[in-house]
Amino acid sequence: MRARDVMTSPVITVRPDTPAHVAAALLVSHGFTAAPVVTAEGRVVGIATEADLVRGRIMPDGWVVEQPPEPTVGTVMTGTPLAFRPEDDLADVVSLMLDDGIRTVPIIDDGRLVGIISRRDVLRCVARRELTSAEVWRRRMGMTSDERDEIKRTI
Repeated sequence: MRARDVMTSPVITVRPDTPAHVAAALLVSHGFTAAPVVTAEGRVVGIATEADLVRGRIMPDGWVVEQPPEPTVGTVMTGTPLAFRPEDDLADVVSLMLDDGIRTVPIIDDGRLVGIISRRDVLRCVARRELTSAEVWRRRMGMTSDERDEIKRTI
């Protein structure tokens, strides 16, 4: 199976100058765990994860803390995220995600962001028992579950 078979596209992105609370609201409203950070030209320069947006923002009761200026995504993001190409083997993507504790991986083609893969995207395939590109392709083309079952028996 290839990365393109399970990636989510189009991708919701944020810019480095986006206020951190705005990026957090975007993740919450869409149910995402991260968003790629892109320049005006569309180049991926980082990824804003839930952890990035929460880190250092909640203080224990009783602490007196000077209110720092509102951070931007560019100041809290994880810079230069690992990325894959659409034709890369999904097993390689998943292996990296699991080995390095990464939840979300941008998919880039010719320097452009074309998709994103999260653990949830991969889990959907596991739940549907779609373990090959052919199974995903047939579902997307509207085959019935009986037709998919027949394919599974022949694979």
